[in-house]
Amino acid sequence: EWFQFKTAPATDKPFSFIYLGDAQNDIRSKWSRVIRKAFTTHGDARFIIHAGDLINRSNNDNEWGEWHFGGGFINGMIPSIPSSGNHEYFRDEQRTLTLDPHWQAQYTLPENGPERLKESVYYIDYSNVRVISLNSQMIVLDSTSLKLQAKWLEEVLKNNPKKWTMITYHHPIYSTAKGRDNKEFRELFKPLFDKYHVDLLLQGHDHTYSRGQNLPFGTSGKVGGPMYVVSVAGPKMYKVDVNPKWMDVFAEDTQLFQIISVNGDDLNYTAYKASGEVFDQFKLKKTSKNKAAEFTDLRKNK
Repeated sequence: EWFQFKTAPATDKPFSFIYLGDAQNDIRSKWSRVIRKAFTTHGDARFIIHAGDLINRSNNDNEWGEWHFGGGFINGMIPSIPSSGNHEYFRDEQRTLTLDPHWQAQYTLPENGPERLKESVYYIDYSNVRVISLNSQMIVLDSTSLKLQAKWLEEVLKNNPKKWTMITYHHPIYSTAKGRDNKEFRELFKPLFDKYHVDLLLQGHDHTYSRGQNLPFGTSGKVGGPMYVVSVAGPKMYKVDVNPKWMDVFAEDTQLFQIISVNGDDLNYTAYKASGEVFDQFKLKKTSKNKAAEFTDLRKNK
């Protein structure tokens, strides 16, 4: 079987990529349709961001087999940029939560993260974009590693030559599902996102869809700042907590995929249902890496 792929351009050129939330359950039977529809919608995507919980039971070879079967030849043609979620961890013989050994065995990831978190925390540069992957599971496991991660992130953001900055991780800064709130993660990382004008935060975990700007005190408005997105690709669903005021758009019981296109000063974002129907759409415009991007809502039915 032939696999074709494209290397990154030597100069800044327009490109697109796919962003997927949790796959986790019924991967072969129900998640596969989402990644395949994403590919048929935009087969020229240069990479796919997976925001954690790619499988349900870590250290389970059969589930990883389902994940690779579901993606099929797509995984052989389009590089994956995965973030580890809570379901990528398992309890070893000492009952210690440990990153699934399948992780490093099947993903070749940059080793530019903190020493204790290599290949679960890293960044890549592609064209005029810096993509950073964080390990938010440290909220649960190790507050020291979480702080180490924040220190590393500030250096990566401070020395970032790229115009656009996107960060992906599993646990949302602002949760969308009922009864969830990642306060420690938010208090430690949100100031860095604001200070260094991060453009887009791509998250998972809450098995819903929501999108909103990062605004003072988490309230809704149009003053600019990072755009937070939570999405889900697999069939496992939770109910949305509709009380948080930061959400401009939300959905529940809906499998989605997202196509994000970058062209110079412009970033276009489109969220699609598994059927291919457009669900959410917006544009960001950024003339300088040292200031927040301008937001335009492109939804036809607001």
